[in-house]
Amino acid sequence: MNEIEIKVKEVLHNVNWMLEAHNSVAELIKIKGNKVFIRCIGYCAECESDCVRVAFRERMPDIKLVLQ
Repeated sequence: MNEIEIKVKEVLHNVNWMLEAHNSVAELIKIKGNKVFIRCIGYCAECESDCVRVAFRERMPDIKLVLQ
């Protein structure tokens, strides 16, 4: 596991506890260079608060997040 993947999994671990309360989850699909592909499942997929993107922006500002 490389450094980016470790950090991505840490961010997902920290954000998923909050998403679980809303019957949602965010999962890693793949990492390609500095692009991180995340799938949001449940209510968070349509949520306007954009918690997943905010969490990644705060903790990993150098990556390009692609939400699916």
